[in-house]
Amino acid sequence: MFPPTRFIAVLTVSALSVAVIACSSDAPSAFSTTTPEPAPAATTAPAVAPEPTTAPAPAAGGDASAGEQAFGANGCSTCHSTGGNTIVGPGLAGIGSRGDADYILESIKDPGAVIVDGFANLMPTSFASLPEEDLDNLVAYLLTLN
Repeated sequence: MFPPTRFIAVLTVSALSVAVIACSSDAPSAFSTTTPEPAPAATTAPAVAPEPTTAPAPAAGGDASAGEQAFGANGCSTCHSTGGNTIVGPGLAGIGSRGDADYILESIKDPGAVIVDGFANLMPTSFASLPEEDLDNLVAYLLTLN
C-alpha cells in the first residue's frame, strides 16, 4: 500500500495526465470552446428577464421531455443552469419570456448573434450541427423553463 501522500501525488498526476490528453485533441467537439472575438454588430439582450405573463407554447414538433435529455446529454448544463443562477453562461429560467422559439434556436445555432449583457461570446458553435429533431426538442424544453 502506498503512503497517503504518495497516493495523492499519483492520483493528482493521473488526473492531470487525463486532462491534458483529453484537451490536446484538435478535433472539435460539443465541449470545445472558441477564442472569444468581439462581434462587430452584436445586439445585446437584457441581463434580467422580465416576469413571464403567460406560459410559452412549445416549439412546433419539439418534445420537451426528449429536449431535457438532450440538454444533459450535450453538456448544456455544464455552462447553463435551468434556474436563474449563472454558471459560465446565463441561467435559462424564463428564457421563453426573453424571446420566442426562433430566438432560442438562433442562440443555440449562432450563439454570437445576441450576447446577453455581462457575458462573453464563449458558447461553442458546434451545437448548430445537432440534428434538427434534437434542436427542436431542446427549444421545446427551454420554453418550459419558467
